[in-house]
Parts: sequence; C-alpha cells; structure tokens
Amino acid sequence: MESDRTAHLYEDGANGNRTCPQCGEASVTTFWHHDRLRYGTGGSAVDLPVDLPVRRCGSCSFEFLDHEGEQLRHEAVCRHLGVLTPAKVLGIRKRHGMTRSAFARFTGFGEATLNRWENGLVIQNLANDRYLRLLDKPGVMSLLKSLLAPKSAQPQVPVPSNLKKFRVLNVSDQQRRSQSGFQLRLVS
Repeated sequence: MESDRTAHLYEDGANGNRTCPQCGEASVTTFWHHDRLRYGTGGSAVDLPVDLPVRRCGSCSFEFLDHEGEQLRHEAVCRHLGVLTPAKVLGIRKRHGMTRSAFARFTGFGEATLNRWENGLVIQNLANDRYLRLLDKPGVMSLLKSLLAPKSAQPQVPVPSNLKKFRVLNVSDQQRRSQSGFQLRLVS
C-alpha cells in the first residue's frame, strides 16, 4: 500500500456502501493489512502495530483507507499512551445517560472538548483521562453530584465552638467601591 493512498478517505455514510474516491464505482472490497504506524519524532519515535482495513476498488484497483482505518490508527496511539479510546470516553458518558451538553456542565469539561475526544479528533491528556476513569467508577458520580448540589440542598454542618473565634468584618458597599480600583504609577 502506498503512503499517499492513506490520505484518501471516503465512505458513503448513508447506507455504508463504499464507493471508490478515484472512479466513483461501488465495487470496493476490503482486505486487512498489518501495518506499523510511526508515532512521535526523533529518538522517541515508536512504531505501533495496527491492522488496517484497506479498501480496494475492483474497477480501477485504487487502494485507500476510510474512517474505520483512521479510527483504528487513533486507537493504537491511545493504547500506546495508556489513555481511553474515543469509544470508551463516549461509553462513560452514555452509561450515565447524559447528553454531551449535560455531561460537560456536570464535569466541567468543555462540550467541544468532549466532542473532540469522543470523535477521535484529539487525545485527552493524562489528568483528564484519570478524571474520566474516576467518573466511570461506581459511586463517584453520586459523590460529585452531592458536591455540586446547591448549598440550600446540602445539610448544614454545625461549626465547632473552637472555630468561632474569628469575627466577620462587615464591609459596606461604599468601602467595596472605593477599594475596587487601583492605579499604577511610574516610580522614578
């Protein structure tokens, strides 16, 4: 398989029938090719093994990868980095029965970021990956929900008497306004 063929991606998503991006014919067959994906640069670069579904046109013999091949490459990189694959990220959200928008509001992730992770456009960093893994553990979501509950819904915890030593300053609106601005001056 020539390397320039991997840049040609095409699939008729309406019914799953593949047509050749070269000639437009629907006589496309699939064969599996064991490939090595080069990941990284310089001395830290590694070759990752990946089995790819190569599409071949029966009419013009053009070979290409489609979305499935690119998805398998992305998953190979995720496995190498030790992070969740896009399908697993999506699965966590789906198991909680939340829309992307609701999950974003609930977790603090950006909705667009979740979209990129779930569709394999970007790989989440290790900190976010760990957070996602925690969200998949039993009980963690209910704990997070209790932390995010409105203050009125949370039970009031009595303050021990030894912590009542600090007095609260009453600051007037006029004092706040007078202290809200500042001015930089050049000192010579």
